[in-house]
Amino acid sequence: MVIKLSPIRLDPDRFLETFRMFSQIGWDGDRGMYRLSLSDNDLKARRLLIEILRSIEASISYDEAGNIIAEIGRGSDAIAIGSHLDSVPGGGRYDGALGVIAGLEVLRILSLSLVKLRHRIMLIDFTNEEGSRWTPSLMGSGLSTGVYDASYIYSRRDRDGISFGEALERSGFKGQKENNLVNRPPKYYLELHIEQGPELDSEGLQIGIPLGIVSIRSWECIFRGESNHAGTTPMETRRDPLIGFSKLAQRIREYALRRRSVRATIGRVETYPGVYNVIPEEVWFTIDARSPEDRYLDDFERFVISQGQAIANEEDLEFDLRLSFIVKGARFDEEVVSTIENVCRDLGLRYKRMWSWAGHDAQNMARISRVGMIFVPSIRGKSHSKDEFTRDEDMINGLRVLLETVLRLDRR
Repeated sequence: MVIKLSPIRLDPDRFLETFRMFSQIGWDGDRGMYRLSLSDNDLKARRLLIEILRSIEASISYDEAGNIIAEIGRGSDAIAIGSHLDSVPGGGRYDGALGVIAGLEVLRILSLSLVKLRHRIMLIDFTNEEGSRWTPSLMGSGLSTGVYDASYIYSRRDRDGISFGEALERSGFKGQKENNLVNRPPKYYLELHIEQGPELDSEGLQIGIPLGIVSIRSWECIFRGESNHAGTTPMETRRDPLIGFSKLAQRIREYALRRRSVRATIGRVETYPGVYNVIPEEVWFTIDARSPEDRYLDDFERFVISQGQAIANEEDLEFDLRLSFIVKGARFDEEVVSTIENVCRDLGLRYKRMWSWAGHDAQNMARISRVGMIFVPSIRGKSHSKDEFTRDEDMINGLRVLLETVLRLDRR
């Protein structure tokens, strides 16, 4: 099966076979994908990527974050395509990997074609995009674009106490500071990704065109009470921080449902001492909130502080909140967004403009490049799950839009 995209020939079978080959690395049929950043599985996938890149004679370099940067062509400016091969624990086969493998296929197509390119075409596999092994997320692109400095990133430790710097050194992918993307920014950056939400699938659309990525803020919160015996302590005299937590969790949910401008999640909860027959002394938890507008996150933070303190007064508790990290949102370049939209229209694809509620390396790249993203449907909106699924035809549509967008930007 060969689809003609004049003057370039697209080979969907080769693309899908390459995708399936990568999908086997780290896949457990019962538990999902286990390809944490710089783990053995991630390193195996990276080495396969490099093997294929060398077969098309791409030049390959690594930067301070261990990002893989491959290039073809000789233009003074570059059009970059990027995403990530690492996964969350028990994740799916599509998140991140689709964008890298589609970018690899674009480089492979163009290296075999007779089209004379005005730009270098760049592929980037970003390190630790997910933030599942080391926090914060988007570490590789953050270091390379100047959001973070190397001393901070290298000092981050995983749950086993291994620092990012130690793991990067052992991996063989540690590169030079001069290769950081902030020192040689591409003119354009494109990222193909699954939507990770239900909108495209439920609306029968084939392509989503993000206007940008929402801002993310994360907080660590704690309710403190009094630890005591589960049987002998009367209910009316208890200072139970778990009750305070449950009240605040419900109020946060009601706030987000009512406002619609914020999506809020309590992702981790830990109690101390954490045994069945003891009233907890402390409940520690995280809050993740996201919005296209920072002012809505400001309002949400004020709400959490006021409600947390009010609940603490009601239950005779103490409440503290600490900002953990901020990932700034980004608005994408209108010229790039419009180019993607024109490509979708010319290819006869059903599409819409939308927001990305998930973080992507594109938001860091927007600091140094003109950025656009391409979404393809996630069936039933499943992502970060072994049930994550995108149809072959939707992946091929994403590749077609990506390739044609690269060609049109190259002609500008």
